[in-house]
Amino acid sequence: MANPGINQSQKQFQGLVLTPQLRQSLRILQVPAAELLREISEEMAANPLLEEVEPVDSESPDGPVPSEEAEEEGPRELSLGDEDFDALKRMKEDWDESYYEEIRSQGYTQEDEERRRHMLESATGEASLSEHLADQARTASEDPAVLEALKLLIASLDERGFVEEDLSTIALRSGQPYEAVTTAHTLLMAFDPPGIGARDLRECFLAQLRQRSRGLSTAARLITDCWEPMMGRRLDECARVLDVELDGIREALAELARLETVPARRFSRDDNRVVTPDAAVVLGDDGKWKVIMDDRHVPKLRLVPAYKDMLAGQALGDKERAYILERMRQGKFLIGAIEERQRTIEKLAHIILERQVDFFEHGPAKLRPLTMTDVAKEMGVHETTVGRAAASKWMLTPHGLREFRWFFTSGVATSDGGTVAQEGVQELIADILARENPAEPLADEAITAELRKRGVQIARRTVAKYREALGQPSAHMRRKRL
Repeated sequence: MANPGINQSQKQFQGLVLTPQLRQSLRILQVPAAELLREISEEMAANPLLEEVEPVDSESPDGPVPSEEAEEEGPRELSLGDEDFDALKRMKEDWDESYYEEIRSQGYTQEDEERRRHMLESATGEASLSEHLADQARTASEDPAVLEALKLLIASLDERGFVEEDLSTIALRSGQPYEAVTTAHTLLMAFDPPGIGARDLRECFLAQLRQRSRGLSTAARLITDCWEPMMGRRLDECARVLDVELDGIREALAELARLETVPARRFSRDDNRVVTPDAAVVLGDDGKWKVIMDDRHVPKLRLVPAYKDMLAGQALGDKERAYILERMRQGKFLIGAIEERQRTIEKLAHIILERQVDFFEHGPAKLRPLTMTDVAKEMGVHETTVGRAAASKWMLTPHGLREFRWFFTSGVATSDGGTVAQEGVQELIADILARENPAEPLADEAITAELRKRGVQIARRTVAKYREALGQPSAHMRRKRL
């Protein structure tokens, strides 16, 4: 039997480390335009080698002076020689090595390395709803098909935290087994926050009641057996169907009133904020749509040239020289990250314009289905990169200010073999409801039939979801006596 005690051991392994530079790059890509200025200001305050280049007024009557003397007096970029880059390379290697040493000393496992890889692909600062759910999904099942279906369901959640598409549609679109999708949905309904993944408000309420061990309560029975009378405030009918006193029905309604109607609410950001468009789509003089990037919120940075002269001199000690070289490296990385951010957003904007040209021509009714997977393949990046580039970025269009994420939407089949986006279907439903007779409002079945006449093949359940998303109640609650 071995003697108990403290032992030291060495082991070598390869792993992916999320260094501070990479975290910074992901954060810069993620933040909206209004916050980017603050991020850059903080970096400039911490790095004395960074300064903002004042924009040159090209429309000045005198114009820029191209003489050598003027160029010498004006702003000049800091150029680094081969010796400087070699020093920067060595410092980067030392930096990374220090992080590997820290990880090795802490005894990280392979599971930790997989978690770190996930962080590299999806870390965006504060935990988002998808990240919160992904953490729970990793230990929810050992079946790879179910885990993959969980990822699909999480990706398909709308801003409320509901699953908009039918499970059968998700299974067909993704090629996953229908049984795996339904199993994944059952698991998702037990996740935090309560009610997440519900397909409608009824399912959302029932999930919350089950998590509170109230699945057999009067409130739960109201939802399952008396939903329509309850929504119509026909409390006497509810009491008769459930064989419960009227006071019991009122208590159950009070319990339902305390439930959350938007499961994803605590993960949503405050909408009362200043929005700065990152890009605008305008019609050019040649009759073609074009993307114009708005870079006014992105200051132009450079490294202060005076520090290059200091490095060239002999007055600096080893510590001072190392400090300046390190700040040079950090400054160059920040400048490169900002430029890459703008290139990525511009490329994404051009793809959106190309794929959604009908929207810019005719409005939301012509929005086409678009997935981040398709865009990621076209851009040659990971889906999470597209997600970060689209998050909190806004585009000024002829039809209003739209968030980049708004252009990514699922589709509904049409009779001619094409597809129409969810927003387009909602506009059609809104048009149908606007034309209905208030005294005889259309039921969901009638709306479904009318949509099919217009070439949109859609299920009644999906119509009900889209109607509720428009804030329209059921037919009997819309009925007005003339």
